[in-house]
This record gives sequence, C-alpha cells and structure tokens, in this order.
Amino acid sequence: MALDANTACITRNYPIMSYLRIRLEGTLTAISPTHIGTGETRPVDRKKKSEEETQESTDISMIARDCSCSPYLPGSAIRGVVRNYLFQIFRQLSDKIACEENYEAILSKAKADEKKQDELYCEMYDNSSLLDKVFGTPLWAGKIECWDAPAKTRIDGSCFKDKDWDQNRQCYLIRSVAIDPVTGAAEAHKLYTFEVAPAGLSYRVNIVGQNLDEVELGMLLFGLNGFNSEIYPLTIGAMSGRGFGLMKFNPEKLYILENTPEAVKAWTVQAGQNDHAGYHGLSEKSAEMQTIIAKFKQRFAESIQQEGRS
Repeated sequence: MALDANTACITRNYPIMSYLRIRLEGTLTAISPTHIGTGETRPVDRKKKSEEETQESTDISMIARDCSCSPYLPGSAIRGVVRNYLFQIFRQLSDKIACEENYEAILSKAKADEKKQDELYCEMYDNSSLLDKVFGTPLWAGKIECWDAPAKTRIDGSCFKDKDWDQNRQCYLIRSVAIDPVTGAAEAHKLYTFEVAPAGLSYRVNIVGQNLDEVELGMLLFGLNGFNSEIYPLTIGAMSGRGFGLMKFNPEKLYILENTPEAVKAWTVQAGQNDHAGYHGLSEKSAEMQTIIAKFKQRFAESIQQEGRS
C-alpha cells in the first residue's frame, strides 16, 4: 500500500503497518447530565401545584432515543466532537496534521471553472491534512464511521423522583428560564422544560474504519482520549457551559484486519467457515492500543520537528 506524502513525512523513520479494516469497541460513561436534543417535543403532563405558580412551557424538549425508548449517543455527534477536538489542538501546529479549508468557496470556484468532481477530488485529497483524510470533508467520505452508541445499562433514578424521573425513558426533567442576553436577567413568562439523561448511564461505542494506517488509527485514539482530559475535556450534546455532556471513555477492544496476504487469507477462511465477513469477524488486538497511541505521539513530534527545520 503506497503512502501519501503527509503520512510519509510523519513516519519517515519507521516501517508502517496498515489495516484494511478496524473496529474499536469501548464505553462512554456520563459523569454529568446529557441532553442531545432531537428538535421534537412532547406535552407537559405536570399540573400546577397552585394558582399562584407561574405557568411553565407547554412542551418538553426531548432527547434522542432508540427503538427501545432508551437514550443513545448519535454516531454523528461522537464523530463531530472528536474531529473538532483534534482540529482545535493541532490546527496551530502543522497544516499536515490539521488545517482549515473554506470548502464552500472551493466548491463555488470549481463550479465556475467547470471542474469535474473526480478532478477536484484528486487535486484536494493529495494535499489534504491527516485529519481530513481520516474524518472526511464535503468532498469525500472519511476513513472512519462512528456507529450510534446505545445505552449499555439502565439505572435506578429514584434519587431524581422530585424531578419527574421516568424509569422507562431513563431521564428526568429540568425546568429553566430564558435569560435576556442584554440584561442577563431571567425573562418573565419564558420558562422551558427539557429532558436529560442522567450521569452514570453508560453507552456502547463502536467505531469502524477502512484502509487506516497506524498513524491514522493513533490519531483517532488520541482524539477519543479527549473525553478523559482534565484540562480540555470533550463534551457531547447541548449546554456544556452548564457542565452537561461530560463523559469518560474506556477503550476495551480493538479488532483489526492487517493489510498482509497472510492476514487476508486467514480472514477469508474464517469468513467462509462462519458465514460472517463483516466488522464483527475481525481479529482482536486489544493489547496494541496503548502502543499505537504512543507511536502516534512520537511520530507527530517528529513531524513538528521537521516542520521547524524546513
């Protein structure tokens, strides 16, 4: 498998292993309430306790739920926050790692110049950053895909009973008031109510990818570790300014298909015997995860040193 110029720069002193397919399995555990809204609402069913009580909103803003009515984390949300985390960290260090492109202007100019899609793709991809290759752009899909993360467990939320805890829906309600952006004071008669999934709820994470090398996989793992940062922690969902959406990530298993004739042959035999050739038919390599992260950090540091010398 040929290396692109960016990858070769980062890994110039090391042999590199590439993977035809990978699946990373782990757990995200909420350590604060989470609200990932859908834009949908349901009626408020709580009656006013007295005639003097202020009338609350007529609807409850709902959170994302799967077919079992349990909260889940959309894969697009996980992918988005990890990509942005990596971009914010690396954009000031090296354009080979992450850079900002105005794709709206690029597409507009390409249309005016009557460029073909394939021509524009080849022109942009060859010069794109490592981040864009892994996570994709408006011009091409990335190498990874984040699946929706369903809740792994159900919790007893009796401690939230004064907040209208719903055991079946695994959520409670928060009532708040709109704030005047000019005065900073609460606006009269502008109460609103929204659902939140509680802290302590765990979600099953699966991230799959194709044609990644060790550096690209290391970048992904580095980004996911942002959920565990004590300085600049990743959050997911709305109202992070109120402390919502904090998570802890635990990478548990890594399954890979190495890009070697021997590995492909063994995978083909296994797939034929088990009638299963998907991402759940890969070999587990969990012990290698920390090594891969360490390799990425080392190679990234070398890339920055080379940038400084050039």
